[in-house]
Amino acid sequence: MEQLACTIASPFNQTTTDASFNTSTPAGLEAWIYWHYRQDAFHPDGRFKGLEWFRKYLFSLDTDSDIGDDYLSKDDSASQSRGSDDMDFLLFSTSGDDDDDENTQASGEVTSVRHAPLIDIHVISGNNERLLPQYGLLGLHDEARDAKSKLLLNTNVPFSMFICGVQGSGKSHTTSCILENSLVPSKHLGKLCNPLSALVFSYAPFSGDGAGFTVSEAAFLASPSPRLPDGVHVKRVRVLVSPSNFVRISKLYLQLPNVSVTPFKIKSRDLDIETMLTLMNVKVSEETPLYMSQAMKILREMSTAGGAFDYKMFKRQLKKKAFNPTQASMLQMRLDLLESFLDTSDDCLELHFHPGEITIMDMSCPFVDANTACILFKIGLKLYLQAQGTGKMIVLDEAHKYMLNEPGAKSLNETLLQTIRLQRHYGARVIISTQEPTLLTNLIALCSVTVIHRFSSPEWFSAIRRHIPIAADERDSLMQRIENLRTGKAIVYSPNAVLGHDQSGNLIMGTSRMVNVSIRRRLTNDGGQSILAV
Repeated sequence: MEQLACTIASPFNQTTTDASFNTSTPAGLEAWIYWHYRQDAFHPDGRFKGLEWFRKYLFSLDTDSDIGDDYLSKDDSASQSRGSDDMDFLLFSTSGDDDDDENTQASGEVTSVRHAPLIDIHVISGNNERLLPQYGLLGLHDEARDAKSKLLLNTNVPFSMFICGVQGSGKSHTTSCILENSLVPSKHLGKLCNPLSALVFSYAPFSGDGAGFTVSEAAFLASPSPRLPDGVHVKRVRVLVSPSNFVRISKLYLQLPNVSVTPFKIKSRDLDIETMLTLMNVKVSEETPLYMSQAMKILREMSTAGGAFDYKMFKRQLKKKAFNPTQASMLQMRLDLLESFLDTSDDCLELHFHPGEITIMDMSCPFVDANTACILFKIGLKLYLQAQGTGKMIVLDEAHKYMLNEPGAKSLNETLLQTIRLQRHYGARVIISTQEPTLLTNLIALCSVTVIHRFSSPEWFSAIRRHIPIAADERDSLMQRIENLRTGKAIVYSPNAVLGHDQSGNLIMGTSRMVNVSIRRRLTNDGGQSILAV
């Protein structure tokens, strides 16, 4: 720039402007640059603002001057070239280079293996075992080159599984095996560095002294199998029950080792408007009584005001209303139902969910119907997802007993759909076990694994095939395969499963494959065995 100053002798004065220069000629352009250099490139104390600043300043001026690439330094061009090269590693190769293609394919296979819910054991043999930090044996399958090859459950990644079949076909056994793989460290099962926690929903009709009632089969995971030498089991099983059925149902659960029973109580801060309406047995389909209309009006006003729900304020607002004796009596009946689950004294312990432990919410009670049970399950699910810990498993045991055509079931179903959609963010695994797949068809479509045990209902088959791609020429043969399944055998569909390598060394994926699987034996005590006469 100093050399440029020596070549330009014409003086500048106060009347000089941009229009004073003919920037269409090299000499005029250089004079214009030098004039701005003297006018603008220095701080008041005489310090030079820098060449990079001056260059940007010139380009920002509103002028017709043609400052082209010739005025960019070689360093700038090299810098731009380096910037372009630095971006290249983010792009897949389009040049057809064999090495790049092989690297891309290898990277894709690694991702497929790490995120697959089910994996053939040969895929992770040798040096590839590091790809799966933890896994458990599910059973044997016949899709690999070996006639019978071990099939592993990847317990490191979130997944969702739908299990169906008639009673006695083995669906509860399969559910228990999945819980064992996720919560019980054992060399016989595989590798489990970080056990998960589990929340199990259970409900069944309960009357009298509980004659004919059976506890949730998940409770038997707290005791080891007497036939196996390992002696392993989950650390602890805690059962949350309806307060009105605590005494009677406790006698049944406490016969098992490592099991504790606690009444399920809701903190008032965990209530919301929807929960209030459902627990008070308000049904939109029915004509709402006057006293309930008043209660709903109060709830709407509290919701509009914002903030957390305050049950005590709700009660105070109700007392201000003038109800006749009949209305007051009916309203009190509904409030009694709500308050039977409410921790009004705030003296119940907070719920905690620890690795290697199962929490069973068993709402079986003469005073709790399926609709109310589902609402309580939804509250429990909300608390579970908000709890600390990264590895969570949600199990719907015998879901056909409570996932009915009721408002509470529909609300729980929507929450489960949302949980499955966001399972990676929650670190959650969702297991749904049912005899009635027609009630939960929208959940089937989202599940990453579908396990089909024996059944013979064409209606069930129609419900499943709407969400699983089955070729038209295979429908009859598949139905026959399902009918012929023996207890403990299943047909599994999982498009992201990795079932081995083909002869070319490529991964065999589960896409469009209905895989025959033999479920393994249990390590813990099996409480679901059929009672035989001989």
